[in-house]
Amino acid sequence: MRPPPLEFAATAVGGMTTTVEGDGFVGYVFRLADGNGGCLVVQRADDPEPHEEPYCLVWGRQEGTTYGGVEQVTVGSGDLMFELTTPNAAELGTPRRFRITFPAERTEEVRAGLCRTLGSEVVG
Repeated sequence: MRPPPLEFAATAVGGMTTTVEGDGFVGYVFRLADGNGGCLVVQRADDPEPHEEPYCLVWGRQEGTTYGGVEQVTVGSGDLMFELTTPNAAELGTPRRFRITFPAERTEEVRAGLCRTLGSEVVG
């Protein structure tokens, strides 16, 4: 199996609410993918346990998962830059900073999906 690319151009972008019945938790999932193994999924539980992080990141086809650790996400027209803590980047298997591009007309959808999953305090 080929490892997922560290930077990729997402062609599929979107989010959906989750349910206990269908997904095992109530929250939201947002996904950026290129169809060739490049994929970032951000999941947020609406009511996490007090000892749990409210969100997690899944890289590729579940090649890496980390809970919390996003310091900042900068969303521009057609691209975004993630900045993670060093331990979370290592756990995810990515650099501390990585970039994903996507169709520019989806910029507000990407911004809204990441604000919903990560919180508006880290998404700019």
